[in-house]
Amino acid sequence: MRPLVSICVNNFNYAAFLTQAIDSALAQTYAPIEVIVVDDGSTDGSREIIAGYGDRIVPVLKSNGGQASAVNAGVARSTGAIICFLDSDDTFAPEKVARVVDAFARRDPRSRPTMVHHLLTIVGEGGGASVGRTIGRKHHSPLNLYDFAQRYGFMFYMAGPTSSLVLDRALADLLFPIPEEGIRTSADDFIVLGAALIGDLYSIDASLGCYRVHGENAWFAGNRQKPEPFRRSLDRYLNDKLAASGLRPVMWSEQSTKAWSELAGDERWRPLLAEMLAMAASERAASDHNAPAERHRRAALRLAIKGLSEAAEVDTNPDSSM
Repeated sequence: MRPLVSICVNNFNYAAFLTQAIDSALAQTYAPIEVIVVDDGSTDGSREIIAGYGDRIVPVLKSNGGQASAVNAGVARSTGAIICFLDSDDTFAPEKVARVVDAFARRDPRSRPTMVHHLLTIVGEGGGASVGRTIGRKHHSPLNLYDFAQRYGFMFYMAGPTSSLVLDRALADLLFPIPEEGIRTSADDFIVLGAALIGDLYSIDASLGCYRVHGENAWFAGNRQKPEPFRRSLDRYLNDKLAASGLRPVMWSEQSTKAWSELAGDERWRPLLAEMLAMAASERAASDHNAPAERHRRAALRLAIKGLSEAAEVDTNPDSSM
């Protein structure tokens, strides 16, 4: 028997794109599917569009709570063995569901609960493709980053945007619900990083949908630096999931080697430049009794560089993706 696949569309005030998203979900070559459309309190006519589909979709109408709350509502309503996520300004290729179902069928039978992801083709507001440009990550499969996180206290995001993510029910039951308070966007951080810690990731080296770039695209057009409350919430969530799975909590991103890479792009370092230069001059002139501190500083820097280098290597083997 072929597994039922749930497609969870989350929408907030994207009436201009919503029809294309829903139509792409309904046009899948694979069956059986259910299309769940969660509207997060839209005021732009989205709900009239949703009503026009009748019983072809499962509507979930809720007050505005942010992306995380919309994704939670979709997963809670879904009944499929496999769950696909679709932002309402994106679209699926007709063969997307068939390809991911095949990927699940071909995975290693010893795999942990699984997330499959793929590339997306970047398109403009009108839907025209940006030739040769895709968004997403490729890696060897299966991929689990718990050992890496144990060493360095953080992980890299090794997938694509929300519309590229697909979970089996076992993994969804472990990850959901995700935190909602203050999580207006970037809910996929919780899904992808959680999956990489307690599950296995499989990448498909193909574009199976379109990722739309437009003026209202909150993540692509905005500042991608996550604020401290978001990072604390993410660390707390991930450590809770690790503990629930019988694993040692290891996520301390504020104290991890990732801080070295983030410092380079964070303009808050500028006022410290003069002090850093003064410290360097002082260290060079320091007496021998300060040598251990200097060795410790250099060792920490080497660890940071080594950690970032090894993390980058995770993504250097596209030929082994599915």
